[in-house]
Amino acid sequence: MEKILICTRLFNSSFLVEDPLKEIRVSISPPVIELSLRPMTEYMFSISFANLSTVGLKVGADVSPFTFEENGTLIILEKPDRWSCRDWITLEDREFTVFPGDTYMVSGKISVPIDAAGGRHSAVTFDINSSNSMLRGMGVKIKTGTLIFVSIPSTETRELLLESFSMEKSTPEEVIFSTVLNNLGNTYLKIEGNVNIKDAQGKRIRTIPLKDVSTILPGGRRIIRTTWRYPKTRDFTAYLKVNYGGSSCIEEKITGKVGYEI
Repeated sequence: MEKILICTRLFNSSFLVEDPLKEIRVSISPPVIELSLRPMTEYMFSISFANLSTVGLKVGADVSPFTFEENGTLIILEKPDRWSCRDWITLEDREFTVFPGDTYMVSGKISVPIDAAGGRHSAVTFDINSSNSMLRGMGVKIKTGTLIFVSIPSTETRELLLESFSMEKSTPEEVIFSTVLNNLGNTYLKIEGNVNIKDAQGKRIRTIPLKDVSTILPGGRRIIRTTWRYPKTRDFTAYLKVNYGGSSCIEEKITGKVGYEI
């Protein structure tokens, strides 16, 4: 089975990929391309593929649709869904070789159709084989790449639904909060937020950021677990705040007691 290693956060400038045997080691830049393009627009882009390995690499490039599972795991789809922009993207080179220490620039073009609306996404993926692996007829094969997000201005609908905010676990060692979000709009949403915890007197005792979440795709559902370790108070109120673009946010609160079974 191929191991898929793709950066899913929108703020990284480069992404280092290394297989467990340390035979394949490459750097992809940028790992994410985020664009706002109007219909009938063409946009040229380049992706830097740096071979940091000690062996040559055979690389096959493709454009692939993808989605995220509820826990945030990226899945490459066999067929594009309605939110894919695979048909908008063309690559100049589909196969190339990168020698040790060299960098190869992968060029492509995005052509936005006249009826485009909302937000779309796809990935430029790289199937990587080392020359050693090919000679042995076995070895590690890695799929990595760059995520591409395209939004069409003045056509986007941003709507985030909080399905639930609850306590999943409560013990003297830790309290786990579960946040379930649904993207009901027609474009991807960049998420950030936190859980503020206050004691019975209203004093803030801990602020815990929402981790392992940055993007929810249209039609997507995301489950986020936030852990409060070694709580120092018994009675508390947890305040959830989720920001998803500009001044748009969702807020909710729950009260509980540390150590009580859920």
